[in-house]
Amino acid sequence: MNKLLVALIAGVFATAAAAQTAAPAAPAAKATAKEKQEAVKSTTTQAVAADNPSGSAPVSAASKAAPKALPTKADKQKAVGSTTSAAAAANTSTEDAKEAAKRVAETKKDPKALPTTADKAKAVTETTKKMAN
Repeated sequence: MNKLLVALIAGVFATAAAAQTAAPAAPAAKATAKEKQEAVKSTTTQAVAADNPSGSAPVSAASKAAPKALPTKADKQKAVGSTTSAAAAANTSTEDAKEAAKRVAETKKDPKALPTTADKAKAVTETTKKMAN
């Protein structure tokens, strides 16, 4: 019986050790770094050729020489400011602001539940007495 247990435990350890080792890779499946680089380069070349069948450069010299839409920093800031103000105006309105101010004014006049510390202490002692009974 002891020999059977020893053989069983040894088999479990052998199985666990075999499961943790990596399977050897097939030598034909390994690709070198140069082969991978060539594959990526050819795929990229094919994709560029499909997008640009004329074979010319993606950015032509004429487009580089064309004047920019917003050449100065001031022009860019002006465009951003107008876009931001238009978006802010679309998201909020004066009516919403008036309604919010009205709600704040109404709730500001509400009395507080326990305005002083003496009132708070009294409420705590009353609650404690109720819990004890």
